[in-house]
Amino acid sequence: MRIPILVVVTVMAVHGPLALGQSRVFAVDPAAVFQTESELPAPAISLSAKSVRPASMPVFRGQTPPTLDTPPILPPTYENPTPFFGGAPRDPFLYNDPVLGDPNGSTVLSGVNGPQPYRFGFTPKMDYTYLAPAGAQSPGNGRFSSNEFNFELAHVQQVGPGWIFTNTPQAGIRLWDGPGTPDLPGSVYRLGWDFTLATPIVGLWSMQVDFNPSINTDFNSSLGREGVNLDGNAMLFYRASPQWMLVLGAGYWDRVDKIILPYAGVVWNPNDLWELRLLFPKSRISYFVGNINGGSHWLYATGEYHVESYQIDQPGVSAHQQVQFQDWRVAVGLRSDHVTYDKFIEVGAVFGRNVDFKTITPGFNLNDTLMLRAGVRF
Repeated sequence: MRIPILVVVTVMAVHGPLALGQSRVFAVDPAAVFQTESELPAPAISLSAKSVRPASMPVFRGQTPPTLDTPPILPPTYENPTPFFGGAPRDPFLYNDPVLGDPNGSTVLSGVNGPQPYRFGFTPKMDYTYLAPAGAQSPGNGRFSSNEFNFELAHVQQVGPGWIFTNTPQAGIRLWDGPGTPDLPGSVYRLGWDFTLATPIVGLWSMQVDFNPSINTDFNSSLGREGVNLDGNAMLFYRASPQWMLVLGAGYWDRVDKIILPYAGVVWNPNDLWELRLLFPKSRISYFVGNINGGSHWLYATGEYHVESYQIDQPGVSAHQQVQFQDWRVAVGLRSDHVTYDKFIEVGAVFGRNVDFKTITPGFNLNDTLMLRAGVRF
């Protein structure tokens, strides 16, 4: 069992923009209803030229479970405190963020935008990732490249006072070219279903639990346990102040290695333009650029730990071989909100790459490579 020991800290804000043909539903948060105006934690929002609704796009998570998703961070207090949204439930999981949350990860909000309600109903999402050809190190040889496609259709609903349930059918395709050895299939597939339950916000606390079973295989042989991933995580959120959010949790990723890892961290929202999320397994620093040509735009830098595995038919070895790809990914990008759709595009690097097998076949490393990634949500 491989146990990455990383302690991190996160700050974040959540936003779910209105999708075309959808409406926002405002449910009552009991904890807020019984507070007086002076007791409500949300300050008034300074309406500057940049204070329009921020972009909000899903993280197309592939196999890596949702990143540490936290409750919204409130904007700094520049004016007198006022209530927000009449106690509507806030999305603590950043489900609509284009960068975080997933691989199997929702939105960074600048402070001027304030906390946002959940976006109920259906939200289709898709993304594409290109990993440029890179050499395989001994005992592997040749070059390896990958084209990765992910698709999701999230459905968010309220199942009780302040309780939010999200279920998301997922599909993914990996098109591989190479290496020369060992022998890998040209394509593998992922079919998953993610289930997330969020508790009401009680005082300064809230919680989320997530379960994400999936089938991961080349479909060249009968499905075995090697082709089934059973992932899950649980997180506890504490809003320490309007600018800080503390998160403590743990996750389990079911791969060749059975990986237990922290979902924890601190984040800092210093002003209306910057947000810094220092967290594991995915981090991001964002800057709100402004409103240009009918859209709201953010520049960001992100980094993540990424692992996925598949059952493959490896001739001469096993029809139920399991292969695992593990790496670290960093990127810079631009994400934009255009009201009826959101999009992101980024360029980065992949390093610390290794490929492991469950039986017989020796593992090998891959050289660092270029990564291009883009996605859209309607």
